[in-house]
Amino acid sequence: MFISRIFLLLLVPSCLRASKSGQLLNYDVLYELNMKLQGLVHQQKLAAWDYETNLTDFNLERKLNVDLKLASFQKEAHLNISRYQLNSISDINIQRESQLYLQLEEEVLSPQKYRRLKQIISEMITIYSTAKICHYNNPSKCDLVLQPDIEDIFSESSSEAELAYTWIQRRNAVGPKCRNLFQEYVQLTNEAARMNGFADASEYYLLEYTDECIKEKLKHYNRRLRPLYEQLHAYIRSKLRKKYGNCISETAPIPAHLLGDISAQKWGGIGPITLPYPEAFEDLSENLKKQAYTITDIARLAEDFHRSLNLSKMPHSFWEKSIFTKSSDRTMTCHPSVWDFCDGQDFRLKACLKADREGFEAVHHWMGHIQYFLQYQSLDVKMRSAANDALFDAVGGALSIAALSLKHLKRLGLFHGRIDRKADINNLYLLALSKIPLFRSVYVALSWKWKVLSGKVKPENYNLQWWKLVEKYQGLKPPVPRSEKDFDPGTIYEIICGDSILK
Repeated sequence: MFISRIFLLLLVPSCLRASKSGQLLNYDVLYELNMKLQGLVHQQKLAAWDYETNLTDFNLERKLNVDLKLASFQKEAHLNISRYQLNSISDINIQRESQLYLQLEEEVLSPQKYRRLKQIISEMITIYSTAKICHYNNPSKCDLVLQPDIEDIFSESSSEAELAYTWIQRRNAVGPKCRNLFQEYVQLTNEAARMNGFADASEYYLLEYTDECIKEKLKHYNRRLRPLYEQLHAYIRSKLRKKYGNCISETAPIPAHLLGDISAQKWGGIGPITLPYPEAFEDLSENLKKQAYTITDIARLAEDFHRSLNLSKMPHSFWEKSIFTKSSDRTMTCHPSVWDFCDGQDFRLKACLKADREGFEAVHHWMGHIQYFLQYQSLDVKMRSAANDALFDAVGGALSIAALSLKHLKRLGLFHGRIDRKADINNLYLLALSKIPLFRSVYVALSWKWKVLSGKVKPENYNLQWWKLVEKYQGLKPPVPRSEKDFDPGTIYEIICGDSILK
């Protein structure tokens, strides 16, 4: 690597001398910055991993301290690069990497405010991950958490009363506790955006798409999807009416607690009871269970599948350090995430998965993200990211959809029936339940958060405006009336985690 850097330095064109101070911007400058950044990002990833896999005050404090060190370096690098005149640089790689150093995010805030912002996000995620509710049939026993307990109830229970009770209790345990924190989060992110030259944070979060028309394009795609979504919605409503009777209207929105998912983002939980051709259905989850698959076994299948496409083998660290199932001896965040520790060797997956269809899809999806990491691991840290989050997510999505094809499942011995029209439609239907409602859900979350960040939705109307958007775009309603004492958007991970929603 050092020799290759020396060779590249010899090729630096003279036009890189363009700066008012006469200083030279070259690969050597970026190399030095990259080495420092790589070490700090590695430390930050280790501290963040320790915290997310063991939610203790000690780990949070350690993470916040490392966050501050990294933010301080980002500011210094920004000032360093800003001394150079970049317009006349002909090398597009140097130009691009330099521009990335100039793009500060929340690091632009004072150290105190930046630390507070990171603390707020961590506190909201901790509330989301650790909140407990009481059992429907035993209200004195209050140990149910989101994963796996509440998710299991929504995928397995057929009691409308139990589902409504669990839906309400989960929101009572999370939303109100996050409300004030979220308001402070909005204030700080908007302050950072304005310091970076934007009107508000809703503009800043779209910067990576480098497209001034991105909002209009999203509206266009949403309109194009609407007919298909409405057909799926009407079909689901008719099936659920047969199961639950008059608690579901022929024409009104569907109660949000009856779709097999606590957040109603994916409807796969009601797949088996709403299939177009139940007589042609072969349950992947049951086949995995019969063959005693573990989630690690499924990850091995995913690696074999990726390698059959001429993609990379998972590194040793992935198998040694990843977390596939929830730890029983500590509290952790279960929301799936993939990690590049920026040392060229350490890549991990963190999730709380089960060996079922959903776990099969998730493992293939998230390991697809790691394939992206492996392909760009030799680049400088600033260049180790997708063009945007949507492209990054699309890689994993494409691989997971391909892995769920009936031909592939048959090759694995996980599908034994005939691959005919009915079997194909069933399989496509299950894929639709996991993808199409998710798009509408994301569109609602985006629309609401943009309105909040831009000031069009005020704190006193957070919940009212949320349910207006949910009804308009998702055709759903809460099982009971909601008020501003509630904060239902705060129970959606993508709203509170501080990351991009648009994927």
